[in-house]
Amino acid sequence: MEETDKVLVGGAMEPKSSLRAARQERGWTQGELIDALVAAAERLGLEAPTPASWKTLVSMYENGRRAVSLDHQPLFREAYEATDEELGFPVSGLLLDRHAPPPAQDLRSKLPVAVNTRMLQYLTSVLHQHAQAEPLVGPQFLVAPVQSQMPLIEHMCREAYGPLRDEVLRVGTRYAEFLGWLYQDTGYVEEATRWTRLAMEYAQELGDSPLIAYVFQRRSNLATEAGHAGHGAGLAAAGLRHASELSPRVHAIVLRQLANSKASLGEHDETARIIDQALAETDRGEDSDPIAGYCSVAFIEMEGANCDVRLERPAHAVETFRESLRHWPAVQERDRGLCLARLATASAMLEDVEGAHQAAEHALGIARLTGSARILNELYRLQPRLARWHKLVEVSELNRELDTMKRAAPSPILGAL
Repeated sequence: MEETDKVLVGGAMEPKSSLRAARQERGWTQGELIDALVAAAERLGLEAPTPASWKTLVSMYENGRRAVSLDHQPLFREAYEATDEELGFPVSGLLLDRHAPPPAQDLRSKLPVAVNTRMLQYLTSVLHQHAQAEPLVGPQFLVAPVQSQMPLIEHMCREAYGPLRDEVLRVGTRYAEFLGWLYQDTGYVEEATRWTRLAMEYAQELGDSPLIAYVFQRRSNLATEAGHAGHGAGLAAAGLRHASELSPRVHAIVLRQLANSKASLGEHDETARIIDQALAETDRGEDSDPIAGYCSVAFIEMEGANCDVRLERPAHAVETFRESLRHWPAVQERDRGLCLARLATASAMLEDVEGAHQAAEHALGIARLTGSARILNELYRLQPRLARWHKLVEVSELNRELDTMKRAAPSPILGAL
């Protein structure tokens, strides 16, 4: 029988979807497609549904009953080696509508003026303002404006030469790293990885040890959160190769990331030693540090407590989280939300349901305001911990709120706890 370009859906013939057509053109069964999607997730280092979940999702995607989620689109592109247009995905691609940037200007022609110090001063000033706003308002309102600067910056990095090239690369490193961070905090790991790698390329050409170390710890954080703690520990250790050239705060932030990776690997004593060293470095550092001024004692204490949670030591973690929250900097609202979400998990591990619920509700409010996927992911991790008490009204309501947000946002990027 000749294959039609329509399929039967709900008793009516509907046009065949681009996804179904792509699979059938390759002669794949749905099972073969699912194998390809699982392999694509492994290659890209992304979280993916189980094969059983994929079976339902693929049917829904191919029949048009559900739009392909933004976090699954990269997996279909990789599996089929096809473009968004070929697969029927919207042109907006990886970005949520609320922070989709304007179309990038074609900058293949030369810049209207040569790269100069005034351009660099402008870009540095704008980045400084964005970086000051980000801990308070979160990433969702900053992705578009930072993204919109990147075509200009990339063009400058291609064209600049002579005495100004080093400063151009410095600006390029900071912007690319910051954009990678914004994407990570909104839940788009593929884009976060892309921009962080570009930051490393610029930093290594520049040969700036503090910037190289800082970007190494960012790459370590991405790897560890994706469940690859061994790789994460290796990247953080690479950032410490020139420890004598690092400021105390940069040294501390790299140590903190190494501790997170070690905790994920179950190394109790090594984790505690590294956190103590990070606290000592933070204490002798300055809030004015141009790269890691945000790395306060409260921040390192929170990260140390999170290591305790990973190591199944919730009692000590709860005490530390609560102490950190007592003197948390007012300008770091997003990280306060992250601390509250982690406190909720530690409280649940101690069977303190009331404490877990109170902390989670406060964290959820901050997640809504800031758009931080990292806070939400911590709260999604909390849900299984509260499963025993799911019939309680407050737990049931919290689960309902979290499930609603989960359906409206990218799937959580879960690392190993």
